[in-house]
Amino acid sequence: MDLHRDEEAAFGPASLTGGGMLPFEGRTLMLGPDGLPAGVLDAERDGWISPNNPILVRGLVKILPLAWRGDPRSGYNPAVSSSEIAVFASRMQSAGMYWAGPWRVLDLDTHGSDSMGSYTSALRSAGATHVDCWTYSESVGLTLVWAGDEDAGTMSLALHVVPVSWVSEPRVKKPVPGVDVGWSWADVIALRANPPGGAAENL
Repeated sequence: MDLHRDEEAAFGPASLTGGGMLPFEGRTLMLGPDGLPAGVLDAERDGWISPNNPILVRGLVKILPLAWRGDPRSGYNPAVSSSEIAVFASRMQSAGMYWAGPWRVLDLDTHGSDSMGSYTSALRSAGATHVDCWTYSESVGLTLVWAGDEDAGTMSLALHVVPVSWVSEPRVKKPVPGVDVGWSWADVIALRANPPGGAAENL
């Protein structure tokens, strides 16, 4: 197996239109039986928790990009199909259930001036279309987020690590200012091209 070729296919410039998904090693790390990979909870900035697993830090939100469909309008030979993303999403759901029990669907229509309302508002602004959530620990919540539109070339899949009050009771009664969950595969490509410290590094 040519690991460099797999990384290039997943994270190289062509993946923005051709689509990208974590290489096999990256998917395997995400599906491990022991829960979140090492380094995720401690990440403070964009970087890599392994050579095949980028992480994007948006304030209190840690985003683990999983897949990007690419642009079906560009006449390319797609590197990633929607069915492949669906299979990976299903496996992530199974992993989350093993880590933290059955998932709940987060109601994206939740409004209000509390922590969950702040998060769902940010998800809507970022184009989220479906969100499964878990209570991972007393302080950590997880969400598996489908976002964007396949026809528009913006469809993505990511795992968010968030404060637990954003996805379950009891909620923080005050709104959380500045929640940012926006990202695209272009951020991943840029991170690979210009990694922190000049080389891909573990956090």
